[in-house]
Amino acid sequence: MFLTKHAHKEFLALPVSLQAATADVINELKLYGNTLTEPEVKSFKNGLKELRAKSREGISRSFFFFIKGKQAYIVHIFQKKSQKTPKQNLDLAIERMKKLKQELENDKRS
Repeated sequence: MFLTKHAHKEFLALPVSLQAATADVINELKLYGNTLTEPEVKSFKNGLKELRAKSREGISRSFFFFIKGKQAYIVHIFQKKSQKTPKQNLDLAIERMKKLKQELENDKRS
């Protein structure tokens, strides 16, 4: 399980109880990997997935993807304030996922 620098900063910006709830679902992701499903995980396009957490201070979403079905990379975490996931958050997660996949591919070739 890998948390990017951006995602780590975003995690630290969450309210304390939401950090705890988010850490709990991240630990579930570590334990259960790609077998974790709804309601904790929702799938988006291109292999991007959304990890869901809820606390008395709100709701968080952590976007992540797997490499070869094993290694999870969390690329974006935010506090959700509307019923639907905002497009800008989804677009940012997709952009970060693509960039990280490219970096990992380049590292493999080096």
